Amino acid sequence: MLNKRGGYCQGHNLQIVSARNQLLLAVDVHDNPVDRTALVPIVGNARRNSHAAGIADEVKVWLADSGYASTENFQALNELPLLVSVTDERIQTGREASREDKPVPAGWREMAARLATPTGRGLYKWRGALVEPGFAQLFQRFGRRLQRRGADAVHTEAKLLGTVHNLSKLFAHQKNTNALLTR
Repeated sequence: MLNKRGGYCQGHNLQIVSARNQLLLAVDVHDNPVDRTALVPIVGNARRNSHAAGIADEVKVWLADSGYASTENFQALNELPLLVSVTDERIQTGREASREDKPVPAGWREMAARLATPTGRGLYKWRGALVEPGFAQLFQRFGRRLQRRGADAVHTEAKLLGTVHNLSKLFAHQKNTNALLTR
């Protein structure tokens, strides 16, 4: 994996799917520094996990940053309400002016049109608020380093950390609900 400060390190790329209440619907790791190859598998995992947990509600919209943008992903997930940024995150969320000098690839134009609508722009602005706290809470609670080595052990540890994260969210919710009931 490419290190943030230059050079390379032996590591994994953490992927999560987070629901509105910051419960993690899927947690996975892979050894590719590029996110593009992780979108279809993580969406599939989230859908299977939701079904196994008895969550009947369909996901209203799947939001992903520009690192997941690819024609292959758009074609593979075309039946889903998917919004993937095809530009820089700052441009997509309106924090920076658009640069017209970069053409959108042909296979991305439908996604670009979907994101250009007022509904698409409004929904996409929620992406950072939905998923980034999940990463921050995992890193704060468990650090940025896994203890296990080897693909199977790393996958198991990442899923265990996601489970602990979800249990702590559920316990905190239950505690808050009980406190409200006793007042």
